[in-house]
Amino acid sequence: MPVESTVKRKTIVRKITTGIPIRRVSGAAAQRLGDLIDVTISGVQDDDILQYHASSGLWKNERVISGGTY
Repeated sequence: MPVESTVKRKTIVRKITTGIPIRRVSGAAAQRLGDLIDVTISGVQDDDILQYHASSGLWKNERVISGGTY
């Protein structure tokens, strides 16, 4: 007759990083959204969104509409 045993084991997961984490890409032309040629950013506030304007061909930051009936 087989004997069954249960062994409790802990699984330990550690963060593994390969390479060197970077914050910015050195030498890249675009570091921020406003650096892109088809994006216009002005008067940024919390919860702004990027909206495409076909008439100008640009992405612009716009205020989020809150409330109302749709």
